Amino acid sequence: MTWKIGLMALGMTLGLSPLFGLNNQPSSPTLQTPVVALADTTANESYSGVIGSGDTTVPWTLQNGTLTLKGGTIPPFSGPIFQIGNGQLLTALQKGNTDNLTMADFANKVSTIDFAGKVVANANSTSLFARFSNVTSYRHLENLDLSLVTNMSGIFSSNTSLRTFTAPTFADDHPHTLANMFGADTALTYLDLSNLDSQHVTDVSGLAGSCTSLQVLNLANFSAPLRNDPTKYTDLVTASRSLADITVNDNVVLSGLNLTLTTASLQDIDGQAWQEVGPGKVTLLNQTPNADFTDTKANYSNYDPQGDTITGYSQLFAMYNGHDDVVTGNRHYVLKPVDSGTARFTTPDPTPSVPSIPTVKPDTAQFDPFTVMATQKIGLYSGKNFSTANRLAWFAKKPQMKQPTFTVIGTDTSTAGHARYHVRDTNPASSTDGQTGYITANAAYVTHTYYQSAPPVVTVINPGGVKGYGTAALTQPQTAYRQGAQLTVRKVVTHNQTTRFLLNNGHYVSANKHFVTLGKQRVPAKVRAKTAVNRYDTVNLSQKNHHYARQSHHVFKVLGWDYSYGTTTTLSGTLRYRVAGGYITANHQLVQEQP
Repeated sequence: MTWKIGLMALGMTLGLSPLFGLNNQPSSPTLQTPVVALADTTANESYSGVIGSGDTTVPWTLQNGTLTLKGGTIPPFSGPIFQIGNGQLLTALQKGNTDNLTMADFANKVSTIDFAGKVVANANSTSLFARFSNVTSYRHLENLDLSLVTNMSGIFSSNTSLRTFTAPTFADDHPHTLANMFGADTALTYLDLSNLDSQHVTDVSGLAGSCTSLQVLNLANFSAPLRNDPTKYTDLVTASRSLADITVNDNVVLSGLNLTLTTASLQDIDGQAWQEVGPGKVTLLNQTPNADFTDTKANYSNYDPQGDTITGYSQLFAMYNGHDDVVTGNRHYVLKPVDSGTARFTTPDPTPSVPSIPTVKPDTAQFDPFTVMATQKIGLYSGKNFSTANRLAWFAKKPQMKQPTFTVIGTDTSTAGHARYHVRDTNPASSTDGQTGYITANAAYVTHTYYQSAPPVVTVINPGGVKGYGTAALTQPQTAYRQGAQLTVRKVVTHNQTTRFLLNNGHYVSANKHFVTLGKQRVPAKVRAKTAVNRYDTVNLSQKNHHYARQSHHVFKVLGWDYSYGTTTTLSGTLRYRVAGGYITANHQLVQEQP
């Protein structure tokens, strides 16, 4: 790995692609003008243009350092393929401006890229946003449509000023590579890919290669079917100094990694134990950790891991070797607290408001509270104007029957005009349970907890089933409907601030989205083990109670389904099958539906 980093440095010195020598990426010539930092070049400057032509165009503006892409389809790369490493968007911008700006000019002037409208990437998005050396942030990444992409290698590589990156879903049903996705992003300290749709990913080698400042890495919920081919994870992380906080899923293979620790003080890290957070509490203050990553009080509001201890990063990485029976589900690890440096501590829950940001108290005499649930990852904030400083907690994107809920006690609007809900956190496992704050009212992120209209059919999704009652008040129980039962609906009935479904048979059932979902939801009746599989007592796949050898290809009758970490608000959760005697994985690499 060390020789690759050295080769990369040599390649960059010679003006070659930032991915030169890694994963067979082609080399590239130098940019037309040397890329150097220019002081005060972006102030009061304004440019505009259109990249592409015909059906593949994207209008753009560049003002005060912000490159705004207004929507459209990015054209395919039209230059010699060996130049693609210079950056597709930089190349297109040079061609699509009338001010004679060069690629180096754009690289120097652009500090933020804003996807103001839906921007559709082309199939080969290799190095699409590469070489933007002064970019520190991407805005509205949810508007970047990667659904047609088959190659994302190096897509955000050589963004050498980028410090944090939190990926949205980036849904893509095509097989695609993420090799070198953030290659040579040397300032990157925080990388969160937990929301990334990874089920069709074919390669993550070098994904964070040469990210020499990386401290926090979140690979939770990774689901790509790659665990049987460790070569697809080669040099996944080549951090040379600072990785100290990692969340990882059992589908990720880390056993081949070997972090390079380059100073005497850091050489001791492998002797310092790691610890799983487990039932403890570890909360980052923000997404730009202090350079002294062992100074926990500078980086965390809570640092109190309570899980198992692991002796050094070598043992930690060795645990993730692609075998289902080593570790399961999402696990969060940090350096184990010691007497000095990485100290253990917790802080009191923050107050529900920040004095410098005024809040509006709802008029409860005129406002009827109702409940909502988060359908995407959202934050809870102490004021209506959202910022890192006043964020109280993150809530992960979770499956419908586990989505976090809030009681809306008022409405408000931010200074920028964004609708907000004033809410009370009603999630018992949340660090802010019972506290009030603000969440977005954007319908793309939150929805009513109870269905407001009647579909023809609903499916029971609650693992414990639902009961049918004789009244809309849910009294006079009549029968029980198991998980998976499909119920025919006559109409929706309002009861106080909730709704019920009146079924064709005259029974009433709750219209709570934690209990039922629209339409017919199908799950396998039986699954067959494709490899060795373990059965566990719990949905988190802890407390193994039986091992099924690979040769047996055991067939399981599926009694129901559930998700791990159901009450946890910071982890998304993974699908499990409930079978006789416990729970098994639902990973399609390990089990398949049996006719």
